[in-house]
Amino acid sequence: MTLTYKAVQEVLRKAGIVMSKKGGVHRINFFSGLEETAYYTTDLQDVLDKGLVMASGRPRSSGYLRSVEERRMAARAHLASVPPLMRLVVNREGRIAD
Repeated sequence: MTLTYKAVQEVLRKAGIVMSKKGGVHRINFFSGLEETAYYTTDLQDVLDKGLVMASGRPRSSGYLRSVEERRMAARAHLASVPPLMRLVVNREGRIAD
């Protein structure tokens, strides 16, 4: 099977890895990853292998990877621990919510 850039990019995207190409050099990194975590190579098979290893080693507790419901529950738990005078919530219309 011949690897194509698009096929590898789709597999890595589903795994949480971003892939780009400049000239003959491929760059992979985590979504919102810093330059320190980027990996560069010219071999497409190496991109796929290293990208899947990177994805399997990434902790799933990242705020970017949590579901909307998990973030909502975490926010509610945090608000429950805040003193009542600090619980001022403003809704999208700019009004103070109950």
